[in-house]
Amino acid sequence: MEHGTRRTTVGDQVAYSLFMPQPSASFATPPYPAVVISHGFARSKRFHADTACALAERGIVVLTPDLISLLGGEEAQLRNIETLVDHVRWLRTRAATEDDPLFSLLDPGRIGLVGHSAGGAVSLEAAIELAEAGESIDALMLLDGVPWARTVHRAGELPELAFASVRSEPTACNTGGAILDVLARLPFATEDILVVSGSHCDPENPTDSLCRLACGGSNEQARGAYQELVGAFLGEALAAPYASASHGLAATIDHLVAAGRVATSHVGE
Repeated sequence: MEHGTRRTTVGDQVAYSLFMPQPSASFATPPYPAVVISHGFARSKRFHADTACALAERGIVVLTPDLISLLGGEEAQLRNIETLVDHVRWLRTRAATEDDPLFSLLDPGRIGLVGHSAGGAVSLEAAIELAEAGESIDALMLLDGVPWARTVHRAGELPELAFASVRSEPTACNTGGAILDVLARLPFATEDILVVSGSHCDPENPTDSLCRLACGGSNEQARGAYQELVGAFLGEALAAPYASASHGLAATIDHLVAAGRVATSHVGE
């Protein structure tokens, strides 16, 4: 693990944690894919530390940066989008820099974004910005995403890529399941994956009492469903070393649907 602070292109000092798989005789050889996980509104990178550790153990480099405060309205939203774009470029630069720990460890051609809550809005818009700059990412996953009006409007600009959206039951914390408005505008078909009885806190790992109090609690079964889906989607979409067809996203969804833990519906053509 690497913990630090970096200055972004917009001039902010951002704290981050970087989780790196360690090559060994029992582990697949590098380079490995990478994921950037963006947390939700008024939260921090520590609420996805356990998820990051679990993914690193599966052969995925994981960056968990703190977002800049979103209290500044649209200006703050745009700063976070630009900063996430910068994080992806920073990882790719480090992967090509000799003497850097990521040199030859990270595959710059296999990078994904994961965003919880407002971090989902940031991740989706950053994916659009990167594609427009000719620097497309390879996978995008939204965890109970909470889009802004601009995000919904821009959803149609997202190029087709490995994509998954998992959401919890509609509540005030996810603005009544507003991510469905994004899915309806995507230029490609996808699935709406609902975690049955899930709350807005359940994508976090770990979560805390503050989130439970504000957003209707949390339960281990729902949190486990999120973790299974995250591992299955990213392992498959980014060809992680320990991914396998028997544990791919479709098989995982089928298993969770059969157990009554998730429900799905088709969105788009």
